[in-house]
Amino acid sequence: MDHESKLREFSPGEREIMEATYKALSKHGYGNLTIQRIADEFKNSKALLYYHYDGKDELLVDFLEYVLHQFLATLPRGEQSPRTELETLIDALLPETLDEEPYRVQLAMFELRVNAPHDADCRDQYLDVDTELKKLLKDILVRGVEAGEFEDVDPDIESELLLSLLTGTRARRLTVYDPDESIHTLRQAIQTHIDRISVNEK
Repeated sequence: MDHESKLREFSPGEREIMEATYKALSKHGYGNLTIQRIADEFKNSKALLYYHYDGKDELLVDFLEYVLHQFLATLPRGEQSPRTELETLIDALLPETLDEEPYRVQLAMFELRVNAPHDADCRDQYLDVDTELKKLLKDILVRGVEAGEFEDVDPDIESELLLSLLTGTRARRLTVYDPDESIHTLRQAIQTHIDRISVNEK
């Protein structure tokens, strides 16, 4: 299954802008981020950046797609058992602790999500994020049922449930946990659910 089929390819220049955005976010966070601070991290012509983007929220919508593209590219594609792939996905989305830099970037993405009800472009991008992650979860579940690793669950319903669990857990981490504070109990709750639907845990 091609998880990136609906994601556009970024040009080398666009990728450089996205990397500059990552650096600026990791230094300044969402609240103090400006186009100028992104431009300060951009090694090429700053005029190119200002030509494409008028403000940080417009740029961050593209950055969200870029982050999703990069994230999906790092995931295993059928090289592991479906259950192992699911657990790998959870590890990637919910590491037990976070360093300051990725925490700041994740927090910025969360703050951008909060703007989605008031920004149609942002809303559409988060719909794309949710769609891609749900497709990925569904694919893992379908293969897991076929392989006899998971019970005969409904992949559509189960992928929706897992997506909500993962999204909600990421939001809880960013709002009530410190970056270096372990979220072991939150991850354990998700793992318990995976155990329930796994054939070898019965």
